[in-house]
Amino acid sequence: MSITAFHCIMLIPTLQSGVQADQRVLAALVCTYLPGVDSVVREHDIELSLITLHWFVTVFASVLHMKILLRVWDMFFLDGSIVLFQVTLAMLKIKEAELRSLENSAQIFNALSDIPGEIDDVTCLFKVMESVCGSLTDVMVETHRRRHLAYLMADHGALINPDHSTNLPKQQLNRRQVNKSKSVLEVLLFKGDQNADDIRNKNIRQTELLVDLREAILQVGRHFQGVEPNYTSTTLTPDYSIESHSRDIPTFLATARSRHRRAKALLDFERHDDDELGFRKNDIITIISQRDEHCWIGELNGLRGWFPAKFVEVLDERSKEYSRAGDDAISATVTDLVRGTLCPAVKAILQHGMRSTSLLGGPCHPWLFIEESAAREVERDFSSVYSRLVLCRTFRLDEDGKVLTPEELLYRCVQAVNMSHDAVHAQMDVKLRSLICLGLNEQVLHLWLEVLCSSVEVVERWYLPSSFLRSPGWVQIKCELRVLAQFPFTLNPDWELPPPPNQDQRPLREGVRDMLVKHHLFSWDL
Repeated sequence: MSITAFHCIMLIPTLQSGVQADQRVLAALVCTYLPGVDSVVREHDIELSLITLHWFVTVFASVLHMKILLRVWDMFFLDGSIVLFQVTLAMLKIKEAELRSLENSAQIFNALSDIPGEIDDVTCLFKVMESVCGSLTDVMVETHRRRHLAYLMADHGALINPDHSTNLPKQQLNRRQVNKSKSVLEVLLFKGDQNADDIRNKNIRQTELLVDLREAILQVGRHFQGVEPNYTSTTLTPDYSIESHSRDIPTFLATARSRHRRAKALLDFERHDDDELGFRKNDIITIISQRDEHCWIGELNGLRGWFPAKFVEVLDERSKEYSRAGDDAISATVTDLVRGTLCPAVKAILQHGMRSTSLLGGPCHPWLFIEESAAREVERDFSSVYSRLVLCRTFRLDEDGKVLTPEELLYRCVQAVNMSHDAVHAQMDVKLRSLICLGLNEQVLHLWLEVLCSSVEVVERWYLPSSFLRSPGWVQIKCELRVLAQFPFTLNPDWELPPPPNQDQRPLREGVRDMLVKHHLFSWDL
């Protein structure tokens, strides 16, 4: 079913012109390679495409015997659509003598329809195919196809030049050619010269940005659905209703907290004693006790025991369940999709309509706007936010036990990215990608966009009236980003940063060695 579906997508453009063109190509090839069959068809005024169209669309799936069909499909995947023409010509050649002996049009039509079912020798079929149309090449088929496709499109009123591939549909992906934005000098000299083409080009550009973002989100969603069966039923269609916005904050605050915390293994740990818990790298361990600083007690696959605390990393599952599909330490695909596809699409939307700098005339970077907007939003409650963070760090309070607001999360993540990335002089593009990864981890990327757009004064200072963030269009973007909140991400925000200099595993090994000594000397503490 998937084979024929894929072939139909590639074969049937708008108005089924691709199928019609292929049937005309087949008629031309029958006239060239099988003049006897062509004369019989013309004499009795039989439309051959009424029979062969079904063969092409289904790739002979419903007409050939299974043992013949599988051999034909092997050649189809190897050589492409030319096999459809070769097999059809060979079957007609095998039954040519029988067709010429019939005199009734109904008998000829029935005989043509029954040809595939009467083929029982695949070796004979391939020998006839080689002898009849061995000289047929892909270039000949493509030349015939372009010419007939051009005729069909001309019949529909399109002006076509078959010599140029860009004129024919489904040959390649075509984007609209949008004129470049005017420079500062052009704006100063011709500030009043704005025609309808400029407005139309802006609308086209905005549509392309939304399409790119939507496609990036769909790719991420399909990745989760392909790796994790639990997300197969997850809808990738955005909810644009007004009620959906009123449910965002309650859904975010109503976090699902698990009874036991879980951790991911960073290294392999082999079990030697009965009271130890052995695991492999990237295993997910349920933590039972963390009373000891060096040795924790956990459970894995029904077994319970102690293990080195430095061998694992506690998972952040305040509002989500862990998924390997969203862990960039395990899946390289999610890294490419997020940092290579989604982040550029989000940056393009944030950069759309930004005011130009007064000195260079180029657009500013969205990171500068995010910094100012995040700081402005937490100024109202800055004292309480700051004191809360200081208390957590000073007295080592469990930060997972509370729920920060989206504004507090944004401010905190921006500060964390600046601290870690400024130390290695990272560019603002890297900072923005790392912040987007943090937003995906916390499942608040759509709420962060609402926070940024709520700073009206800051938005007006950084963006032109035609931008997304100053228009009602940001609500649609928020609905699109909300789809990603259904998936759990575990992305490393420092993934693009270089490793620290003189990084060595010796401190970790020494710490584990001290822990093991402590365990064997004072095992009764466990």
